[in-house]
Amino acid sequence: MSHNAENNMLLAMTRKTINDKRLTNNVYVVILIGGKGKRLRPLSTDEKPKAFLSVTKDRKTMFRRTVLRAERLVPLSRIVVVANSANRANVKRDMPLLGKDNVFLEPVSRNTAPAIALAAYNLERRAGDCIMVVLPTDQYIIDEAGYIAALKKGVDFIRRHEDAIVIFGQKPTYAATGFGYIRVEAGRGRIAKVEQFTEKPDLKTAKKYLKSGRYLWNISTFIFKTNNILRAFKEFAPDILHGLKDEIDPAAYGKMPDISIDYAIMEKASGVYCVKSDCGWQDMGSFDALRKVLKREGRKFTETGGKITKII
Repeated sequence: MSHNAENNMLLAMTRKTINDKRLTNNVYVVILIGGKGKRLRPLSTDEKPKAFLSVTKDRKTMFRRTVLRAERLVPLSRIVVVANSANRANVKRDMPLLGKDNVFLEPVSRNTAPAIALAAYNLERRAGDCIMVVLPTDQYIIDEAGYIAALKKGVDFIRRHEDAIVIFGQKPTYAATGFGYIRVEAGRGRIAKVEQFTEKPDLKTAKKYLKSGRYLWNISTFIFKTNNILRAFKEFAPDILHGLKDEIDPAAYGKMPDISIDYAIMEKASGVYCVKSDCGWQDMGSFDALRKVLKREGRKFTETGGKITKII
């Protein structure tokens, strides 16, 4: 399908979705276009960060696939992107139908906490106390339907528990030492209270986590009400909240701490719950992970010294 034909199809889907009463709710999806992908250099560059790499057989970029995934939850008009200002053209090229008011451009990248605060602040002003679903772009999902079902379950949970924060955890398939983990309360329910966040473990500890059955990989997907997350910023990271203004001030934004939402909020907040997911999630932050995905998708590539230099 051509790029224009797909855009026309997306526009038709958006119009249909807007008229679908099941989706006329106050839910927004916030897509975070992360850093420059330094671990994937030279494949990922300043001009073309990893979010704009194509790794699947359909040749869509990871960013574009994330937008299409989000459209299974909400219309395009309720999808918001937070990106570095240097990626303005990349965002426009991939998703020309995305309105300019739905793209929040950071003058300088400051990790996930400031990016999420920026989106929450602006959505609160635009739509009041709405539900935010935060998705990363640098991930590969095998079971798309299962992932969307998990997101819907998380949205429903927040509707019923407005003061809660939801994070998503993937059931580990091996003793990974490159991911953060979430320890949840024991039980068979699909949603469990978070007991502890843990950093990337050594191999011995990771094997214990895998065996225990109570630890999940932190896949950096979140759901919460805007008012609730802004209260959390006010309590735990006021320096970030104080740096936000009606118009983005580059000087003030540049002074914000470079900190993740996990460190700034999640590890300190109460009422954090985890949706247990088993959707075949894969982080795209290493050449080993990328190599596995490319082989699964039947994409050819060249590499030098263990680094992938070109995807064909």
